[in-house]
This record gives sequence, structure tokens and C-alpha cells, in this order.
Amino acid sequence: MVGIGAAAVAAGSGAAFAAGALDPEQFAIESFTTATSDMQAGGHPDVSTSFAFHHEEVPNVIDPSWPPDGVTYGRARRLEIDLPVGLVGDPTAFETCSVDQFYSLTPCPARSQVGVTDVFAAGFNGTRFEDSGIFNLERPAGEPVLLGIKPNPVLYAFIKVKVKPDGGLTAITDELPLAHPLVATDVTLWGVPADSNPANVARDWPRVPFMAATTECETTPTTTLRAYSYEGKVATATHSLAGPMENCDRVPFEPTMTATPTSRAAAGPTGLDVQIKVPQSDLPRGIATAHVDEVQIALPNGMSVSPSSANGLQACSPAQFGYRTDSAVTCPEASKIGTIAIRTPLLEQPMGGSVYLAKQNDNPFNSLLALYILAEGTGVTIKLAGRVDPDPVTGQLTTTFRDNPQLPFEQFDLAFKSGPRAPLVNPRTCGTYQSTTRITSWTNKTVSATTPMTIDQGCAPIGFRPTFDAGSVNPVGGRSSTFSLTFGRGDHDQELRDITVAMPEGLTGVLAKTTLCADGPATAGGCGEASRIGSVTTAAGPGSTPVNIQGGRVYLTGPYKDAPLGLSIVVPAVAGPFDLGNVIVRAGIYVDRSSAALRVVSEPLPRILQGIPLHVRTVNVAIDKPGFMLNPTSCKAKSVGGRITSQNGVGADVSSRFQVGDCGRLPIAPRLSLRVGTRGRTGAERTTPLTATLTQTPGQGNLREVSVKLPTILNSRLQVVNQRHACSIEQYRAERCPNPIGSASATTPLLRDPLRGPVYLLRNPARRLPDMVVRLKGTGVTSAIKLDVVAKITIGRDLSLINTFDTVPDVPVSKFTLRLIPGRNGAVGVVRNLCTKESRRARASLSFRGQNGRLVSRRQRLQIRGCAGGGKDATTKPSPRR
Repeated sequence: MVGIGAAAVAAGSGAAFAAGALDPEQFAIESFTTATSDMQAGGHPDVSTSFAFHHEEVPNVIDPSWPPDGVTYGRARRLEIDLPVGLVGDPTAFETCSVDQFYSLTPCPARSQVGVTDVFAAGFNGTRFEDSGIFNLERPAGEPVLLGIKPNPVLYAFIKVKVKPDGGLTAITDELPLAHPLVATDVTLWGVPADSNPANVARDWPRVPFMAATTECETTPTTTLRAYSYEGKVATATHSLAGPMENCDRVPFEPTMTATPTSRAAAGPTGLDVQIKVPQSDLPRGIATAHVDEVQIALPNGMSVSPSSANGLQACSPAQFGYRTDSAVTCPEASKIGTIAIRTPLLEQPMGGSVYLAKQNDNPFNSLLALYILAEGTGVTIKLAGRVDPDPVTGQLTTTFRDNPQLPFEQFDLAFKSGPRAPLVNPRTCGTYQSTTRITSWTNKTVSATTPMTIDQGCAPIGFRPTFDAGSVNPVGGRSSTFSLTFGRGDHDQELRDITVAMPEGLTGVLAKTTLCADGPATAGGCGEASRIGSVTTAAGPGSTPVNIQGGRVYLTGPYKDAPLGLSIVVPAVAGPFDLGNVIVRAGIYVDRSSAALRVVSEPLPRILQGIPLHVRTVNVAIDKPGFMLNPTSCKAKSVGGRITSQNGVGADVSSRFQVGDCGRLPIAPRLSLRVGTRGRTGAERTTPLTATLTQTPGQGNLREVSVKLPTILNSRLQVVNQRHACSIEQYRAERCPNPIGSASATTPLLRDPLRGPVYLLRNPARRLPDMVVRLKGTGVTSAIKLDVVAKITIGRDLSLINTFDTVPDVPVSKFTLRLIPGRNGAVGVVRNLCTKESRRARASLSFRGQNGRLVSRRQRLQIRGCAGGGKDATTKPSPRR
């Protein structure tokens, strides 16, 4: 490639004398002009550059009648000319002259001449070397072009061309002679050399163009000259044409683009082969094809970024790539996601290179996704940057490369890597899809097209058969253990949306030592470590190697929506070089009022983040805070059940067998004290208070059933223990039961504060007598927890009163106190005076059955209160007999 070739002259031996120099501090460019023979955009004009350095003309010392000689202010060492953007030359279509022949006395082949020059150098007695040839020389390795100027057999110069990473061209001549400082020069490069040779030796030359004008008509072509002197001075000059190039509407531009996935499997990872073709025109009287300014491709809806590609992936930083700089590219090999190949008429061999993933939010566009392209050829390095915009709702990808170099190319091939870690994933269903392309030239002509893309492999129906596995890591009854739950789906399953988990009875958590996170921080993902109870690991992406995302955290929260407790699940969406922020999923924890079994209901999982579909494959939640989860003390086979719903609304019931062992080792040794009576409430036919207090020490098995048969000195008051006076189920559910018969409290190591609540008689349609229901409610931070403990009331054949709690939840209880009140609503009556010796010897029959099946029975003496000496009723005043 070559442009306006600013030449410099390197003198050989045999000069007439060595020229001196004037004040080097005044080194300057005295004049600088450029011209073109035609203003047609994309045309093939002759291009001329003329300049002169600041100098003085002195009389010729040999013959004053001869032209004066020149003496410069300072001596030029190096020349650099930045060419007008888009102005190019094609040396590949012309013969070359070897460097050895160029040096020799043998003229270079006429067909290697591409221009002429006039040279004025000091020390040649005022001689101006006119119409000297500019020749296309054999290019050394690593040089895209090399031109030679030979004014006479001992005076010659070389012009090299540097292609900048943005496609701009700079012509360079270096190491100008000290003996014969360059004074002035005029260089003309021919648009069509066969038409410009003045000796008319070109009649049988192939009529192909050498120079091609820019194909842009909005910017005035400008050329910049920089000159460096041996004395360390720099002079700069700029010249622009009279106006922009003209008639851009006549410039041809008919590009095509195709995009083909490397895999045609539905829902599978895939690479992508992209090919752009731009037919080039080389007619000498024609117009060059317009250069490509912008390329945009929108992939089909359903083809998106594959999270699996993040495995081992890295990104390239701006410093490592050096966009629009000459620096060496040092991008990590792991950031390479594709390769490129470019065929250009300006080089004999295709250019090759790599595609790199740019660093997120630290790239020329400050975007989530961006690409870098490095193209390298014979002495040419081009750097491109493209922005990738994922649709935030669908994930559809649109990639745009703008402001591309104004250089011609015939074919551009880009291949994104394939395999399980390919950067893209195909649509989920088979069919023909369309990618949309738009290519715009620097003449502002846009060509749009659609390219079909066929997906016809792996066309299995998209179903929903999620996997599910859950259980305690240490399945020993009554012991603390990590609880692990994993659910997932296959590549051909619908995406996961939410999950409901029904925990087995007795599997519970110790909340007492955990701080409940408030709703605000829980929703924002800002819970503290004191609230953390677990960890989360997620696998996302298609194919056989989904990316594992670790570092997720599970926090316990206070009430969430209508649930008494909640979870805040925070997963940092960080995979490879991508950081999409935190995924926050809330869940409610419901406590069954009868069994205390837990049910966890999650909010929907996000399907897409910042335009990147997550393609979640598996989720593992481990409640692993030491001492938090507590196994049941029943070794009966149970299950962890649930229901998983897809993003399409399809639900699937799931279940995982659950069973702990070694429950038989757990002792069952509760203590129960029964206290009755109070002052004035010990006489026969009176109501009396009754307080039952049950305690259990740590390490025991939990109780499943507690039965208390009161001695016959006590009975139930039928006018109270009667279905008609009991609360209805409707009243109970509406929390409108009148007249409680007592109160209760329960202390459990699971909670920081005790549960408390009233005791009611509740009608049971299946039985003649009502049930006694203890309506417990949490206090303190767990005030939203509610639990119903139900006892069946029966009357024995001996008219004894029997209360049986036969559905006690499998949870540890350190203390349970039941207080039945006396009076109008008192349910317990005195049959015989409680203060007599016979009554004091009366015993209650107690029965305790553990969750592990162990049965403990004993007879327990009552603690009677309110008696005075002699066994008489200690009431000081008469009291109503009720």
C-alpha cells in the first residue's frame, strides 16, 4: 500500500562538494502543497506532493550563469507524511525491480515505474534532477511496499509506507545525507501508470490503476508533513485540497455477508462463521469500490451468549490490546475467542489474526460486551474494536464495528471458536432463523440483507423433567447436619423458574443464635454475616461443561409477604471475566401449624441479566451453618417433596427419599409436674386451676405423644367441656374464639423467645367431646410463627379425665407449661376435697411416647396447693360453687 509518497534523497558518493548549512535553529518547511488530477471519489488520479525547506540561494561558484545552488537552515534527516485518509496505492499489480538492479547502472523495468519526481539537493552546482523515475521495488520481508527514487546513477532514495493500526498510512524516508541536504522536491504518483508515461513506452502496459482516491465526500483530504533535522529540530506543515472529494453517489458498493453456526444442534453451544465479501473494481477508467465504514449484524432471536463459554475465559484490557496504538498486543491467550482472515488487493498474502473478548465496562464503549480484532499481514497491523449489545429482554445480540479503516478488502472471514465452550448458544427449537446484516460505506450507502440460518439437529421436544435430590449430609437422628438440596434440568428442558420445597417433619433449624435480616437489606442483598445460614452453587450454560458459579449465600430473614420467616438468596453472577452483579431471590418459609413442618416457597429465578440469558442448569443450596439444621428424632422413612415450575409455566412434582438413623439411642426421659388447687379452690364441686409443666433436657428424643389421665378426684365440667360451648372451626380460623379456658407457653432451643398463647376448646365434628387446642404464637423477632397443639379429651370408664396430645411435632421442647383456669370457664372440677389424705395420695397416670417409638409410663402424684392445716378448705370467705 502506498499513498502520496513524500520522497527524501539519500546521496551516494561522487558529489561535487559538501554543502554547508545555515543556522539550524531556523530549520523549517518553507512551502508544502498537494494536488490531485481528479476530484472523483474512488477515482484513479495522479497525486502530487511538493515541498521546500527554508533555504538561501547562492550564486553558482563554478559559473555564475548557471542556476544558483541552495543552502538550507539545518539539514533534514527524516521525513514522515501522513496521507489523506482513504488514499491508497496498490503495488501488487505491477512488476518489481530488485534492489540490486536498482543500485546498479542497469535501469529498472519500465513496467515497474509508478511515478516521477523532481529533486533539488544542495551541493550539485544548482542542478535540478527532473522527471526522475519512482519504481516499485521488491519488498523485503515484513514490508508492505518499497519505492525507489533514482535521479542519477549515484543519487537515490527509498520510500517505505507504515500502516497505522487504525488504517492510516504514513510514508517514511529516513537517513537523508549530511553532505547534500535536501532543499526541495516534487513527487507525482500516477493514478494509471500506463496512461502517464511521457515516453509513451506504456502502449503495451497492462492498464491497471496504481492510486485510488478516498471514497468519502464529507471531509477535505489533508496531508501532514513532519521533518526531523540532524540538529534535533522538528518542522511540521499541513495542506488540504480545496474541498472534499466529489460524486460519492457514483462509487460502487455491493457487499454481502453470511453468518453460519458451526453447530446446527438446537439449544447447544456453537461457534459462528461470518463472511463479508466486498467485490473490488480495478478498471483504469472506473471507480474503486467504496470502503466499509460500519458493519452491523443482529443474530437471530434465540441465539445468545453461552454462559458455558466463561469456563477458563479471560478478557483483554485496553492496555493489553492498545486500540489505535502501535503497541504490541499482549492479550491473554484465554481471551481469544476466534480467528480472522482478510484478503486485500493491497497485499499479496492474506492477513490473519485473532478475535479477543474485551474487558467488561473497560473498553472503548464502556459496554458489558465488546470485541477486539487484531489483523496482521506483511508489515501491516490493524486493530479494530466492536460493540456487542445484548437485548435486555430477549438476549438477542447485535454487534457493530464502526469507523473501520478506509482500506479496501475483498473478503473478511471471522470464525468464533466451536465446541462445548463456544461463545454462543443456538435457539432452543429447530427451524430456519434469520440474521440481519447492515453494511454502510464511507460514501454513506447502506446495504441491508437477511441471512438464513438452519437449526436441524437435536430436535427433541422441549419438555420439563427436572431433577431433584435433597437430604442431610449426616443423617443421624437428633444431630445437627448440613442440609443439601439440588435441583436442575437438562439441555432440552424448559428453563427453571421457581421451586417449592416441603421439608420432612422434624427437620428444622435453630433460629435462636441467628440474627434475622430485615426486609430492606434482604431485598437489596445486603444482609450481614450474622444472618447467613448457607451457601449456594449454581451451574449455568448449555452443553457438557456448564460454568459453575460459586460464592452464593443464603440468609435467614424475618417475615416475607405472608410467611413468618424468609430467605434472601444472594448469588454473585460472576463467571470468568463477567460480573453481572448479584442475583437476589427471595423465598418465604411457612411453618405448618400442626406439624411444625417447613415449606419453602421461592420467588421466580431470573431468566436473563443485562441481556445475558442465564440458562440455569442446576442449583445447589446447602444450609451449612454449624449447628443450625437439626435432624428429626424419628427414623421413619420420609421424603423431601416439592414442585418445580418452568419459565413456560409447566409444573413438575418432585420427591427425594429422606430418612435418618440411630434414633433408638436417644433417651426418652421427660419430667411432668401437675399442680392443682389454690386458696378457695380445693373443695368438692368447685372449679380449680391446673398447671402442667413438662421439661426435657438436651439430647433426648422428641416426644410424639403425651397422655395424662387425671385421678378421679378431678373431673371435667360438662357444662364447659361440651360441643355447644366450644369454639367452632370457623371461629378458630378467624381468631374469634371467646372464653379461653387457659393459657400455655413453650420454650424451645430453636427460638430465642418462648411461644405463648391461649387454650381453647374446639369442636370436633368427628367426636362427641371437643378437642383442647393450644394456640401458640411466637414472641420477639419470631412473633409471626404460629403453632397449634391439639389434645383429645376423653372420659374414662371410671369417669376420669384423659387428655392426649397424640400429634406432638417432632421438635425439641425444653419446657412446656399448660395453665387451665378456674371459674366460669374452668374446665377442671373437684370431685372430692383435694386437701384430704386420700386426695393427696391420688396419682395421675402419665404416658410418653417418643418420636423414636420408645414408651415411658409412670404414675405421678399431684402437687396440691391451697390447703390449710387439718385438711380443710383454706378459703377464708365463702366462694360460689363454681
